[in-house]
Amino acid sequence: MSIGAVATAGFAAAFVAAGAGALSPATAAGSSPLGLGPTPEIGPPVAPSHFRGDVRRIPRGNIVRREERPEPRSPNEAPGLAAADPALQAGSAFAPSPSPSSSFPGLDFANWGAGWPPDTNGDVGPTYYIQTVNTSIGIFDKGTGSRVAAFTFDSFFSQSPTGTPCDNNNQGDPIVVYDPIGDRWIIADFAWSNYTSGTMYECIAVSAGGDPVAGGWNLYPVQVESGGKLPDYPKLGIWPDGIYMSASVFSTRGSGSFQNVQVWAFNRVAMEAGTVTTPVSFSLPKTVGGVTVFSLLPSNARVVTGLPPSGAPNYFASIWGSYAIRVWKFHVDWADPANSTFTGPTNVPIATFNAGPSSVPEKGGNNIDTLSYRLMMQNQYTNLNGTESLWLTHTVGSGGSPNLAQVRWYQLPVTGGTIAGSPAQQSTWSPDSKNRFMPSLAVDKDGDMALGYSVSDASIYPAIRYAGRLASDSANTLGQGETSLIEGTGFQCCKFSNGSTNTRWGDYSAMTIDPDGCTFWYTNEYYDTQPTTLLGDNWKTRFGSFRFSSCGSTAPSYRTTVLADNPVSYWRLGESSGTTAADEQGTNPGTYVGSPTLGQPGLLTGDPNTAVAFNGSSAKVEVASVQTPRTIEAWVKTTSTAEQPIWSNRNNRAGTGNGIYFGTIEGRLFIYENSWTPPQLPHDIFNSGGPFVADGLPHQVVWTMEEASGTGRLYVDGQLKVAETQTGDFTQHPSQPARIGWDYDNISEYFNGTLDEISVYNTVLSPARVLAHYNAGAHT
Repeated sequence: MSIGAVATAGFAAAFVAAGAGALSPATAAGSSPLGLGPTPEIGPPVAPSHFRGDVRRIPRGNIVRREERPEPRSPNEAPGLAAADPALQAGSAFAPSPSPSSSFPGLDFANWGAGWPPDTNGDVGPTYYIQTVNTSIGIFDKGTGSRVAAFTFDSFFSQSPTGTPCDNNNQGDPIVVYDPIGDRWIIADFAWSNYTSGTMYECIAVSAGGDPVAGGWNLYPVQVESGGKLPDYPKLGIWPDGIYMSASVFSTRGSGSFQNVQVWAFNRVAMEAGTVTTPVSFSLPKTVGGVTVFSLLPSNARVVTGLPPSGAPNYFASIWGSYAIRVWKFHVDWADPANSTFTGPTNVPIATFNAGPSSVPEKGGNNIDTLSYRLMMQNQYTNLNGTESLWLTHTVGSGGSPNLAQVRWYQLPVTGGTIAGSPAQQSTWSPDSKNRFMPSLAVDKDGDMALGYSVSDASIYPAIRYAGRLASDSANTLGQGETSLIEGTGFQCCKFSNGSTNTRWGDYSAMTIDPDGCTFWYTNEYYDTQPTTLLGDNWKTRFGSFRFSSCGSTAPSYRTTVLADNPVSYWRLGESSGTTAADEQGTNPGTYVGSPTLGQPGLLTGDPNTAVAFNGSSAKVEVASVQTPRTIEAWVKTTSTAEQPIWSNRNNRAGTGNGIYFGTIEGRLFIYENSWTPPQLPHDIFNSGGPFVADGLPHQVVWTMEEASGTGRLYVDGQLKVAETQTGDFTQHPSQPARIGWDYDNISEYFNGTLDEISVYNTVLSPARVLAHYNAGAHT
């Protein structure tokens, strides 16, 4: 329940001043394995109780009103010296994010709340949206927003008592996640009977089937700490081999000081089957490399955004005490739990930022907490277009006066278990002078991202808003601007009975993706009243949905995907008449020569753009030279086994046979340049042979040359087929024309078949981007 907020208003000021001891970006880079890592702690086994009734019959339960628990203080550790934010998005968004397609009232304090803040979160399944707050659960029909059932955690667990504090002393910090792998729901919070000395439990309820209403539940009382330690701010992540959890452990005595982080793995399959589970956990050191290990988040996978490869570890991430994303790998071995490992961290340098203010103003009421600068749920994992990524967000500050709360987000590649040396994307969102905080993000099946948060300042009541980006938007930007889920009309007020001001807001919110792969759902808190007493301070919650119109379309834009990688020239060959082949970049139009047949069926699935048929004897397109091609991409359809060019371009050396010749021979893809060593790729064209493409079907074909390493690559349909070394001068002739479908030596080698979507780049397309282009063109 709300225990893990950043401590006092003076904390932000301390951050700005306290640079000493923080890692510099140079120090933060790279991996810091520090030995073999901690030793796994196994068990004890946990047997569930089973509730097999209908939750609509569960009594509402008594609401145990509490103001707030003693608030553990986050470690007072700055990320570094106060600095400018080089990741601040400079330009405005291209368009507003879509309006909500649904917006429903969630649970509130007056009927369901047990204190401040509400700890609002939720998740979505095929039929229902489930929301949890301190300390109640609400199940809603996601189509109508009608509340199907609601009850307290105590009432829920007491239906099939476990003989632990889970039955009647649930205390908060609730979490709900939908598991699309097993079609199950997981709901959890913590419980204790004596805060100072009692045993601490995580009370985990796992649905017995896909129906959370009438399908029954398995109730697990997991002992997570002995007396004197509080596992605060627990967070869950779904993974194929487990349900992973993290918590920041604080002392329950004295000043309530931070102790360390602990992480757990629970056997997902066993818990979803309702059998005994034996947790595997690790207690982490308080510091690693001189930096505090604090507030880790486990990675959370969804089927619609790609599951991790078999055996992949769960990735725990943190940003605290340095300008770095710190990533650990948790590999659990259920066959022999003693072989489980928790290794890391790998420290990935990020753009500098200022810690945000500890609290921000609202119109008419108290200042409210931001929880800057810890990571906020979830650590979203995606496996899209050949790239595995972690998507993360937190609140940072402008560093000015006032110090505005701003939202920072990241995409960090972790493909194949290799944690990238820098984020693929990172950006700070602050489109005006208002405060934005308490963020949460999610990603859809097309790689679009949505980011929700609270907005507040002295001139407005707290609002719930969101922004986002399409996968085709410029990197490091939210191209889809801010839209409101609901604008508040009230504020948070008053003091607690101990005289302290009620600043408690959040402690988190939740953006999630629907099983349809396109619809985002977001929930957060707001007010619609202006109270004068603590009892009348009735926080409200809202949950709603929206989607980007391009998601799930039958023909995702191949053109947009290509242009996002900034080709030098891009000829779609979509003309139905005339002699000009338009360049989408507008700089290098081509000329149709020799009677090619325009207006032929295009080679992209579901795209109405047409293609050009080349006759193998005279048809070609002439364009100006591209001097430094590093990627050539085309879509082809042919049955010819003759030697035939797709693209050719003469180089700077005199004589014949000097230049790039990208085409097929004996139906196999190859590239040749007389001055290279060796001149052809693959090296042994005729014996080992390149990939065969002369089968009369459409194929994406791509050549790339990474000059620094001398590595040439050939791809077919998004897949790497050849990777071999070549060296030489790759500069092409500045005035000799390049040719599409004809050889540069003016001899009778012409392409026989259909060509479409020719693009040339001065940069090397990564394997992930080659695959993204193919997926966009072959999408059904």
